[in-house]
Amino acid sequence: MSSLSKKALVFSLVAGFAIPTSVFATNGYFLIGYGAKSRSMGGVGTAYAQDALAAATNPAGMADVDVDTMRIDFGGEYFRPKRSFRHDSATLESGFPGSDTGVNHRSGSNDFLIPSGGAIYKFNRKLTMGLAAIGNGANTRYDQQVPGAPECIDGNIPSDNVGRSTAFNFNCLGSPTAGVNLLQMQMLPSIAYKVNKNHYVGASLAVAVQSFRAYGLQAFGKTEDGKGLGYTDGTGKLTNEGNDWSYGAGVRLGWLGKFFDKRLSLGANYASRVYMTEFDKYENLFAEQGDFDIPEHFTLGAAFKATDKLTVAFDYQKIYYSDVASVGNPGPDPAKPSSFFPDGCTTLPDGSNSCLLGRDDGMGFGWDDADVYKIGFNYDHNDTWSFRAGYNYAEAPMDDDQILFNFLAPAVVEHHGTLGVSYRPNRNMEWNFNYMHAFKNTIKGPTALGPTSQPVVGENGSAEMFINSFGVSFAYKM
Repeated sequence: MSSLSKKALVFSLVAGFAIPTSVFATNGYFLIGYGAKSRSMGGVGTAYAQDALAAATNPAGMADVDVDTMRIDFGGEYFRPKRSFRHDSATLESGFPGSDTGVNHRSGSNDFLIPSGGAIYKFNRKLTMGLAAIGNGANTRYDQQVPGAPECIDGNIPSDNVGRSTAFNFNCLGSPTAGVNLLQMQMLPSIAYKVNKNHYVGASLAVAVQSFRAYGLQAFGKTEDGKGLGYTDGTGKLTNEGNDWSYGAGVRLGWLGKFFDKRLSLGANYASRVYMTEFDKYENLFAEQGDFDIPEHFTLGAAFKATDKLTVAFDYQKIYYSDVASVGNPGPDPAKPSSFFPDGCTTLPDGSNSCLLGRDDGMGFGWDDADVYKIGFNYDHNDTWSFRAGYNYAEAPMDDDQILFNFLAPAVVEHHGTLGVSYRPNRNMEWNFNYMHAFKNTIKGPTALGPTSQPVVGENGSAEMFINSFGVSFAYKM
């Protein structure tokens, strides 16, 4: 097989494994790391490149991966996030009106498979090329029917309506289920250059595609006959529009340096905002007429070879969620339930509010910028076996008074523990296994939908999630 044919085969394999299914990621809607080795070490990798997905964390790291000519990594991860929320009309302790216990909404669709893939090729002593494919996203699916209650759908309000309308199905205008499904995929064709024996630089072109759909949110809009809460700019293009797609691009730049006889590595990676086309089918849901860019972020990393067998690595990452209006704009203000809209909104000449869903200042999820801390340990027992462990922490990006809209995107887990092992039957092949547990976390807060037009006293909403994830990947080195 010719060299060109080998490269074409590699890139075809990567593309085939690069289409992730829907997931709910854990550092906001980003995964903690990419590739089995990184994920088993808490997501580190900016200064410690180990496999063909190195460009997903730092493109400069590709030049430091242990490979003679070429390396291919592909695998999959079984991802099981358990999400739930509870929303009472008064307080959490009182339950829904007319109900003894209230309803705890547990999301369906809890089992996901996340493929992954990457390839690197050492073109010469100075130049390394590669491709990594990464996916992120969010998914929830809730039943909007109160168990055992009369059907509440399409404006069909039962005669005994006390406690019958639940989730987002106010006035029975919604579908039987409510939820969202966001899928993001980035293909990262990359290049790394060895400046000298201790310094490397790299760059990637981030080519992105997104898919999104929402359903069951009809009550937030306005129907042709005037029903609904009327929190959108116009009718339609809010929910139940099927899958919509958007496309975009950005860049990534990286550096890796070696110090103290190469026992200490330092790295930096900058990922620009990925500018995406709008979700036209949901222009009355997301701010700026359906805009949903992938946020800018940067990462700094260090890795220290404590012994010939043990390496300790640390990453700090900053994700600028607040710069993306559809994510960072504040949601409903629980202190003003009669007006619903957050501070800073204005009444326009036509009498409408500037913060209606879909407008430039349209309500969002109220996410803050995220600070992510990662630490990982790698122990090379011998040429055949390596063992890993790690920890990842990222504070939930929303404040407790933003809980209402975040029922749909409960990115509330903060602490993650990880483990992993590698098995190398020979010098060309490697099997990698990883496990992650995101510990259960609950955020409670008031919502703007209380029992009266007065602000809710105390907490009447909560969102909860924990995650287990198992991964396996195979690598072939040439």
